[in-house]
Amino acid sequence: MGFRERVMGIPWVYRNFSSGIGKTESRAWFANEVIRASPTARILDVGCGPADVLAQLGNVTYLGIDHNPKYIEAARARYGSRGEFHCWDVTDPRLATLGKFDIVLLLSVLHHLADSEIHTMLQHVAATLKPNGRVITVDPAVEPGQHPIARLLARLDRGRHVRASHRYRDLVSHHFTPVDVIVRHDLLRVPYTNTVIIATPRSIARTVN
Repeated sequence: MGFRERVMGIPWVYRNFSSGIGKTESRAWFANEVIRASPTARILDVGCGPADVLAQLGNVTYLGIDHNPKYIEAARARYGSRGEFHCWDVTDPRLATLGKFDIVLLLSVLHHLADSEIHTMLQHVAATLKPNGRVITVDPAVEPGQHPIARLLARLDRGRHVRASHRYRDLVSHHFTPVDVIVRHDLLRVPYTNTVIIATPRSIARTVN
């Protein structure tokens, strides 16, 4: 584990950094226009970190998964009984045993994983999604014509698999039907490109070779 991974793996560092570069209006847009969780929604957050998104979600049923025990400890300390938290890897097959969810969040997860790991994880996620459920992914992207600072920040990200938006879409399409692929350059206080994918279940997923 490199220096950046060790530092950003500290919950208060991660939270303060995210809060410092994030915009209040962007968090509101994401919660209200993208997630759109009803009060009765069951939400699975895979790679939840310290579960900061839960502060935007109201009184939902929330289950968070992360491989970092410090993140899970911080989430439990902050939210208590508002959520259930497990220290598992995002490719853990136990994901498929958690029951059915209305929404599965994969926030800043895909760009940390190789293609094969994404396929393994999404196979498990597919087993947890209700027929009318949604999968929502958010990741940094490299795009033609993006701001040079945005491209530099994407290249410097601690995730080693930052991709173009169409590559994220293609990976998700093996398991789900993408409904919306949204590319935003203005969600942070600094130039940065994010790809948001909203996808729904498909009856027959393509075979992954």
